[in-house]
Amino acid sequence: MLGVWPADAAPSSSLVGAYTCALASGEVNYPALACKIIKRKAKDGSGRTLWFEKSAGSQRIRGWVAPQEHGFDVDGEFYCPRGACSEKIQVRFVPLDGGFRGRLEHSQGGTITIDLRRK
Repeated sequence: MLGVWPADAAPSSSLVGAYTCALASGEVNYPALACKIIKRKAKDGSGRTLWFEKSAGSQRIRGWVAPQEHGFDVDGEFYCPRGACSEKIQVRFVPLDGGFRGRLEHSQGGTITIDLRRK
């Protein structure tokens, strides 16, 4: 299941860092904006220690990162700072061309592709 922290997985510090996130929906390609994966300890006792955040632009994403053998999962929220698009999401990011690619299904926007590249 996406977003579930595997009991035997160790947090991967290699994921921590600054990225650019480029979103695409249908034929619309949004400019690449800053996003990041940081160390942050969950207060719910789940053992989660990595946090993903894209906090710029009209479409934003935040959530807990669960490292996987090939990439990582984000279990969190897709939201708009002015409201009207917020919903819970689960996204699997897989390695692609030196970065990562994830796809999320949004009830209002359909499939949104997210490309991450290290800064």
